[in-house]
Amino acid sequence: MTAPVVSVIIAAKNAEDTIGQSLQSLVNQAFAADELEVVVVNDGSTDDTAGVIAEFAGQLNLVDIHNTDSRGVSTARNTALEAATGSTITYLDGDDWYAPGHLRSLTDSITGLGVDFVKTNYLIVNGFNRKLRSAPCPMHNRALNPRDFILPHNASTMVDFPECWTGIYSRSMADRGLLHFAPELRTCEDRPWTWRHHLETDSFAVVDTAGLCYRKGSATSLTAIFDERQLDFIPAFRSVFAMLEARPEFRRFEQKAVRNFLSILYFQIHNRGTSMTHDVRSKLNLGAVNTLKGVDTDIIDQALHNFGEHRLPVIDSIVRRAR
Repeated sequence: MTAPVVSVIIAAKNAEDTIGQSLQSLVNQAFAADELEVVVVNDGSTDDTAGVIAEFAGQLNLVDIHNTDSRGVSTARNTALEAATGSTITYLDGDDWYAPGHLRSLTDSITGLGVDFVKTNYLIVNGFNRKLRSAPCPMHNRALNPRDFILPHNASTMVDFPECWTGIYSRSMADRGLLHFAPELRTCEDRPWTWRHHLETDSFAVVDTAGLCYRKGSATSLTAIFDERQLDFIPAFRSVFAMLEARPEFRRFEQKAVRNFLSILYFQIHNRGTSMTHDVRSKLNLGAVNTLKGVDTDIIDQALHNFGEHRLPVIDSIVRRAR
């Protein structure tokens, strides 16, 4: 039996109001039934997400998995990946959607270019407003070496564009374990995932499409929460640092990884600090200090070069405690 051209993985929780649009957008991709496989994990929803998913059983080649209790987005995606049979794999959140033709453009690109993965631009949708976020790569529609697009440390690069749903990935990546998410990470799970792709795959490409629509400000989005789950960026970057320390040829990327970590640390304190409980803020400070203590002081100093005079004071006390 021929494998589907693509498996679309959706991890959804309490997405009753939005997942219908997501699934309808997949119907509108005009793939044959045997070409498109949709693997949905309903991760412990307490609303009628299951009922909405069931409405599409006759319109899509649907693999419907239900977790009675929520197991988290990383585990949900891993569960879906185990069930996926497509020659390529991509991800879609249960509150986002595709414009017609978007998915075919991605499958044609990864097949035609013969690369391990392809990344693409997306539209941020906020009510009636649309804003394009472009992948930070100047070379499009050609096979590239993933390690060539990690640096420089003080500019946005492809490791700063980590969202899994901005890409399509080869079956070989799944077979090598490169699409597995760390199950303990409830947020920031795509940061070490993306770093590993750029460190361990052979090729990638960026293509010009703008058919992926990301719904900003969704009530189900983990990017809008202010509890302890947001601290998962700390163990996420510890795993990134461990990857870089494991191989001498990767040590040249440490400055970039530290700069990433410090930028997210700044964002958490500046944008969310006042909304954190005292306990969460204390855990943030302690976790950040202990993480930075394992980094060479010279690397930290280099990462902070041109960090921004308005940003430095926000993280200064943590950096000083780590020295």
